[in-house]
Parts: sequence; structure tokens; C-alpha cells
Amino acid sequence: MIAPQDFRICVIGAGPSGLATAKNLLQAGFHNFTVFEKNDRVGGNWIYSTVPGHSSVYQSVRSISSKTLSQLEDFPFPDHYPPYPSQSLLLKYFESYARRFELFNHIRFTSEVEHVEKVGGQRWIVTLSDGATQEFHALFVCNGHHWCPRMPLVLGTFTGRLLHSHDYKSAHIFERDRVLIIGGGNSGADIAVQIARVAGTCSMSLRRGYHVLPRFIFGIPSDVWYARLAWLPWPVFKTLGGRLIRWAIAAYTRRGLPKPDHALLACHPLINSELLYYVRERRIRTLAAVERFDGNRVWFSDGSSGEFDTVIACTGYAVRFPFFDRDFINYEDDVPTLYLRTFHPEHRDLFFIGLVQPNGSIWPLADLQAKLTANYLLGSYRLPEDLERRCFAEADNIRRSFVRSPRHNLEVHYHEFRRLLLRQIPASAPAWNADRAPVFAPGKYA
Repeated sequence: MIAPQDFRICVIGAGPSGLATAKNLLQAGFHNFTVFEKNDRVGGNWIYSTVPGHSSVYQSVRSISSKTLSQLEDFPFPDHYPPYPSQSLLLKYFESYARRFELFNHIRFTSEVEHVEKVGGQRWIVTLSDGATQEFHALFVCNGHHWCPRMPLVLGTFTGRLLHSHDYKSAHIFERDRVLIIGGGNSGADIAVQIARVAGTCSMSLRRGYHVLPRFIFGIPSDVWYARLAWLPWPVFKTLGGRLIRWAIAAYTRRGLPKPDHALLACHPLINSELLYYVRERRIRTLAAVERFDGNRVWFSDGSSGEFDTVIACTGYAVRFPFFDRDFINYEDDVPTLYLRTFHPEHRDLFFIGLVQPNGSIWPLADLQAKLTANYLLGSYRLPEDLERRCFAEADNIRRSFVRSPRHNLEVHYHEFRRLLLRQIPASAPAWNADRAPVFAPGKYA
């Protein structure tokens, strides 16, 4: 039996999920843990840099979930923040969160985890990029899943400029270019709108149609409206949402977007208030799926073709854990078999935080995952006896509920999954000491 003061915990990554994990460990009374962060500051994917690296955010990006439904527990967004905060405001929020809960003492910056190996029973050997090794009794994986670009498999060679959205930083360098965006996710739509303002031409290659939702409905963030209806039984909500979508399909086709071929929320929706306008005004042209490259000419599945100077692949990210041997953990090609997207069926001292892609914000869900695992280590939460069966049942449910593509291997319904996590949190879960004065005073870091 390991004494609590000797129980050592490793947390990989000081992005939003890693910070939430650190805060919840402290809240549960654990102090002997280290957060390893490869960058020199907290924030993970929300660290903007002109140099391509781990982070994939670009200069003008904003959150696609509202601040109302994106905040972490015990730390609301300041009132003066806009409904959809920018990258710089979000980064200040996470930095202030780390200060508020005194997390910096536990973070080792510029410390990349090179390799992790489990030896014996409850022993994890962590090797850093400088060759140093440390031993831990539990491991939290919070390295994110928006950092390893997944390029499309296309026949032929494109001789123009070819890049992934991960390396996109600003639209101005594409001025007067003929630009093709491959992919219809939120990044693809947002980048297309930005480039359409400056480029010679902007086109989007889409394999399927998507449900496009505005950021605001009658002045209220669309996800807040969704939250107000989330209490309805799922079949009722899906029927009402489906009627709204069918009403809007005519608008899609009139504006040149293909009809969605799937039910509402079976595929990640597009949250964009400008895309329909730019498509309607012919400033963004929609094209069929890319079939092959031939120099600077691109051929499409409907037999058409066009010449382009730049192709930007907005085709998502591979789920990878470079510090694990691939024969130990590999979730790149299928839905991870994890209980509550967190607990491993074989290794009860290994936890994944934030390894979800909700139709909403990841951060509050990661916060609940972290709280649950901290209470599990505390001994106040017990895993079900049929853990392995439940892991596989969850994975099968995701396969049935969403469009089958690598992009949806991590997909969950935000409110459904949140309720599921909340039901598991034990009533005895300790709360944060609210008597401590907050560091993030409204307006101080704006």
C-alpha cells in the first residue's frame, strides 16, 4: 500500500485539460504531482505562434462554443469578455486559471515527455527529451488531439503551395491566390471565410453537406439555445431539430451548399454566421470531393477540374500519443475503448482527460473527467465490475450514433455526456476552498 504523501502522479500537458486535472488533484488533496509541458507557457493549443508547432490556432480564431458553456468550474469568464472569446482572451483566461489555483508550482515547462512505459504493477517510467527519467504511480494523459495533422490521401502531385490548416496562421499571404480548401469542418469554413476576403478566388471541396448553425439566434449564442432545449427527451429534441434543419435545407441548396446526408448532430455541425453569405455572394465556390492532383490542376469526383495556386487541407487530426509504444496504446484508426472516455479497461492507473470531441466545448467535460478520476484515486468512487464490457459498449454506441469517419471517433453529445459524468461524481467529492481571493479580477487582464 502506497502512503498518500508518497503517491506520485504524472500529468502530460498544461493545456486546458491538464490545468483542469491539476486543479482537481489539488482539490482532492493530492499535492505530489508534476505537470510536464513542452511549451514555455500554459494554454496548449491556444498558444498562438507564427512558427508552426504543437499549437494549431491561427491569428483571428475565436471559440466556436460560447463562454457561457465553455467555462471551467469555480472560474467563470469575466463579464466583459465577448460571447465568443478570441484566442488572446482565452489564453489569458487559462493563465489566470493557473494563477488562481496556484498550479504553476506543479508545472515543469519546456519539458517534453519522450517516452512512457509501464513496468511491474503501479509503476510508470517517464523519460523526458533531455534523457532524464522519473517514476510515477499514476498517469494522466492530457496532450490534446489537435496537433498531428491528417493529410488527405489524394492521387498525383500538387505543384503549388500545399499545407494543412494546422500550419495556417493568417490570410494575408494568400492575397490574389486561387485557393482551394479541402474539408468542411469548422476550421475549413472559418479559414475559407477569411481567405475569401483577400484571395483572388476561394473554393471549398466538400465530400458531404453539413448542418450550418449561426453563432447567434435572436442575439443569444446558439449553444445556449441548445442547452435550453437539452432537457427534452432525445427523440423529441431530434425531431424538433430535424424539422428546423429540413426547413433550412432549401436555403443550403439555393446558396450552393450540398444538402446534409445525415441527421442533426450525427456529424459535427458548422458554427459559422458568415459562410452562407460568402457562398451566396459567390465569393466562396463549393466543389465536389478531390479525386487527384495533376501539377497545379485539381480534378474532382464529378469530372470537373480547376487550377489553383494554394491548397489548404482542413482534414482533421490523427489521434496520437508519441510517448507510448504503438503496440501499447494506439487510438488512431478507431474509437478508443475507454469507460466514460477516461478509464482504461486494463490499466486502472491510466487516465485520459479531454480525449473527446463534443458538439460543444471540451473544457467543462474535461473538468468533470478530472474531478471523477481525482475522486477515484481518493477512493470515493469505484469503477463498475464489468468495466471492459462497458468500454466496448461505449465505443459501439459512438460508431452507431455518428457518421463513420476518423473525425468522429472521439465524438460525444455534449449535454448527454455531461449528465453522464455528473451522475458519477460522488456526493462526498471535496469542493474547492472558496475563501481564497480570486486572482482574475474583471478587466485586469483584458
